[in-house]
Amino acid sequence: MSIERRPSWLERKLLLSPIKAYLKHKYQIELERNDTAKLKPPYIILANHTNKWDPLFINCFVEDPICFVADAPLFRNPLLKRVLDYTGAIPKATAKNETGTIRNMLTAKKHNRVIGIFPEGNCCWDGTTKDIAYATAKLVKLLNIPVVIGHVKGGYLSHPRWADHDRKGKITVSLEKKWDEGELQAMSVEAVHQGITAALAYNEIAWQAEQRVAFQGQGLANYLERALFVCPSCKTVGKLHSEGRQFSCTACGYSVIYNELGYFEPKHKPMHFQFVHQWNAWQLQYTKTNLHEQQLYKAWRQALADEVKLYVSSSEESPFMQLSTGKLTWHRSYLLYKPHHDAEPLKLPIERLEGINVHLNSKLDFYMDNNMLRFDFFHPRSSAYMWYQVIRHSNLQQEAKLQ
Repeated sequence: MSIERRPSWLERKLLLSPIKAYLKHKYQIELERNDTAKLKPPYIILANHTNKWDPLFINCFVEDPICFVADAPLFRNPLLKRVLDYTGAIPKATAKNETGTIRNMLTAKKHNRVIGIFPEGNCCWDGTTKDIAYATAKLVKLLNIPVVIGHVKGGYLSHPRWADHDRKGKITVSLEKKWDEGELQAMSVEAVHQGITAALAYNEIAWQAEQRVAFQGQGLANYLERALFVCPSCKTVGKLHSEGRQFSCTACGYSVIYNELGYFEPKHKPMHFQFVHQWNAWQLQYTKTNLHEQQLYKAWRQALADEVKLYVSSSEESPFMQLSTGKLTWHRSYLLYKPHHDAEPLKLPIERLEGINVHLNSKLDFYMDNNMLRFDFFHPRSSAYMWYQVIRHSNLQQEAKLQ
């Protein structure tokens, strides 16, 4: 099986049946709507991304194995690459728009395959849909095949991206045919983009307000500091700490409880936010506004200093090779990596970093000079997400100065 060959009925059963059985045993998965039941390939599924298992949750209810577009770094693992190639996954680099990705999608269309895309690019950190890649609208118009909008609901609360363990609750899947073949051709790319953005808009907490499902597990707040890194009470960066269900600031003592509904409860009033997505939205605005304030520079520098392992890959196909271990620090216009041995420090100008991305929840990836670098954080509570946001805003600040 590959992009070029649509699997037979027997192959589909052999591949998908055990996956369905496993997921339905592990999670309480329900089908809300399935317009693909009477839809013949080729067509494309655009879905929100709340959980690392979203591709499998969706494929549980789609007859054909889906050719999902997957980040190129996944293909650098030799064993995983064989699995992805077999299922017809389509590699997409995060640093650039590859014509190869488009060619593979056109090939999938030609061979009557189902194509799957998560236009957000990565799993969300707080249960809400993030910015939709503008290129998705251009691609949908180019393919000119039916478009199905997929929603996975409960996936975030079942296993938040920042957490290490699953929670037992409920997941529902909806697959709604939004546009038929030819329906988008008369629309502008901007209109298509707005339509896709509106169709994929989702807030897990709004869904939870109606469902009131308890997501049970141990240590529900553990590792929440991977996602939330600014205290709303004292505005200190990098001093938040999780333990069990409690999430506290070690600088000022502000503390909340994270409950089974995914809500915060007050431990010491006042409580600034009830939900993770509210806290995250506030801290991102705070970062944007205060990152380059001179009086806060030392505080950001202290927070952005982590022990890491450095990996490098020199081509799209080559696996990552570990070069060394060391310390990574932020310096406004550049990152500085100091190896633990006596090698020369590596200065990484932020303006030269491309395709910045967080892989899983603890690996910071980017391209520089045609090499892909990966910094894997030693400490499980380090926030690669904070690094990503700071680098992104540092880059935006430099671009603004050049204008």
